[in-house]
Amino acid sequence: MLYYPQLATGSVSQFPVGRTMQLRTITNQMLGGDNIRASDTGAGAVRWQLQYAGLTDAEWTSIDQLFEAVEGQLSTFTFLDPTDNLLLWSEDWTQAAWSPDPLITLGTGMQDPLGGSNAMQITNSAQTTQGVMQATAGPSWFQYCFSLSLRSDVPCVVQLVVSTAGQVWTSPVNVGPNWTRTAGSTSLSAIQDGVSFGIQLPAGVQVYAFGAQAEAQPAAGPYKKTTDLAGVYSNARFDSDALSRTTDAPDQNSTVIKLMSSLS
Repeated sequence: MLYYPQLATGSVSQFPVGRTMQLRTITNQMLGGDNIRASDTGAGAVRWQLQYAGLTDAEWTSIDQLFEAVEGQLSTFTFLDPTDNLLLWSEDWTQAAWSPDPLITLGTGMQDPLGGSNAMQITNSAQTTQGVMQATAGPSWFQYCFSLSLRSDVPCVVQLVVSTAGQVWTSPVNVGPNWTRTAGSTSLSAIQDGVSFGIQLPAGVQVYAFGAQAEAQPAAGPYKKTTDLAGVYSNARFDSDALSRTTDAPDQNSTVIKLMSSLS
């Protein structure tokens, strides 16, 4: 598969980043004067404007090689939105996007650190380690940061997990009675299409979790709630058949890249 590349810093973009979303509603006017409105889901689109300065020749080449491989606007690639959370249903782990192990019990409607009732209760009733994971369509070798808020009535240690076929990365986290946002960052060495994020609980442990977030960057950004739309776009395209750069100094380049993707 083809992916929009990360920079040497482990980020997909630099600031400023422009992002716009296009939605369309169809209106039918009936003979009696009433209007019937419906969302045209097939017309939804999102566009990005990525401005770069100080790109090395190698970083520019990686973007240019992707542009040549997809022949400008013709073909698609996967783009990891630097402004969004890569995980679906960040506050509802009972959705099909999440895969709990057999003896994990998920409870909803728990008090969260923002004063609402959107936290999850996660209980491992097994006599061995169990977990909850979500698979995404991102490349396994990118730099990622996985973050979430955790608390437990009884102090315990859980594991943050980032995995792909043939490789699992874990990071131990101490969980206490107060809500704490914790994060782990890694870059897997395995070269696979797809990467998963989640947590593992020791036998008999119960914790409360809120705001799961994955980002294609070295550190956690502000939390972004998601439902059925997240920041992995597998049918992204360049929004132009021309690509240009300005060479500002040796091994220093600047450019503006425009991308788009449908929402369906």
